[in-house]
Amino acid sequence: MGFLWPSALLLLLLLPLLVFWYRRSLTPPAASAVLHPDLATLARASEKRRDFAHHLPAVLFLLALILGIVALARPIIPILHADPRTTIVLALDVSRSMRATDVLPSRFEAAREALKVFIRELPQGARIGLVTFSRAATEVVAPTTNRQRLLDSVELIGLEFGTAIGEGILTSLQALPPLEQRKDAKDPSELATIILLTDGRSISGIDPLEAARIAAEQKVRIHTIGVGRVTEGPVPGLESVYQWAAYFDEDVLKQIAAITGGKYFFVNSAGKLRETYQQLSQSFVWKVKQDEVSSIVTLGAGIFLLGSLILSQLRRQVA
Repeated sequence: MGFLWPSALLLLLLLPLLVFWYRRSLTPPAASAVLHPDLATLARASEKRRDFAHHLPAVLFLLALILGIVALARPIIPILHADPRTTIVLALDVSRSMRATDVLPSRFEAAREALKVFIRELPQGARIGLVTFSRAATEVVAPTTNRQRLLDSVELIGLEFGTAIGEGILTSLQALPPLEQRKDAKDPSELATIILLTDGRSISGIDPLEAARIAAEQKVRIHTIGVGRVTEGPVPGLESVYQWAAYFDEDVLKQIAAITGGKYFFVNSAGKLRETYQQLSQSFVWKVKQDEVSSIVTLGAGIFLLGSLILSQLRRQVA
């Protein structure tokens, strides 16, 4: 934490004088001392004065003063922000083979939960879009900063037939800001990223490598995630008709990442999938912005002051 007006904190040096004055006001002057015949009553009165509750209004008032002085110094805290042009499109394979349970509870459920974690943990400021692809690609959510809308949409995704990775890339490209809006950046690809997850091979649409070359021309980076397995064989949780499409082409995913300057990840468990998305969330370029929090501190001071006034009034009524 820092302060825009740190010199205001010098006012805190006056607080010990205020505490001294308060404690002195509780001690009656020597001239007022008298002999008291009822010693039991005197003892009870002394205990009452020593009771912490008796001093609570003053303590709350002191805390209000401290927070008020801190607010006057205009405190600031560092918060991660993204360049407002930063856009990330999550491209998700929704083919039927994603029902396989070699990744528990299933490839699809593990991917959906990992996406939710990524959306929640990504620092504020970046826009996130969602594209799904099976035999065709669909822009489910245009890039937005509304995280709840994204989370709700992820929850509603269903599975379809087929896999068209290239179409998923092209549809994701259409959702990203054009190169003209990013060309003044040191690295335009840092402001436009696709994170593509698939568990199968492309069987329709444009060739994925051709789509990757188009993305590279537009300075768009693609990170690829292959989930499941890379070899043929029985896959739990799938009917026999889908077994042949339940493994992905690792070489193609590696090439897509290489062509666009991205990274390739192989995932075979739900935990590893979450770690992959968390790692990717930290790979973007974030700026530390100093945000002023004077209003929050002032609110705290007001709450303490109100509490002090209420307790003081209650004491007067009881007395």
